[in-house]
Amino acid sequence: MKKLLSFTFIILMLPSMAFAGACPMLTSQVEDKIATLDQTKHATLISIALMLHEQGMAAHSSGDHGMSEELLNGALRLLDV
Repeated sequence: MKKLLSFTFIILMLPSMAFAGACPMLTSQVEDKIATLDQTKHATLISIALMLHEQGMAAHSSGDHGMSEELLNGALRLLDV
């Protein structure tokens, strides 16, 4: 019975574990895009993207990976200039 409960728990948690793995990848992409942009020309966009990045990482840390992904993808779209 204990093995069945453990197995069930693992199966139920796999989708959220896989989903949580996207947050660090998106964070890295945001940081890479910021590094390649002209800091003076795009200062406002970078500032807003950094705010979204911070909020996305906070959501990731609190376990809200759906919100984290939305915020980080928003930062990526913003930086796509």
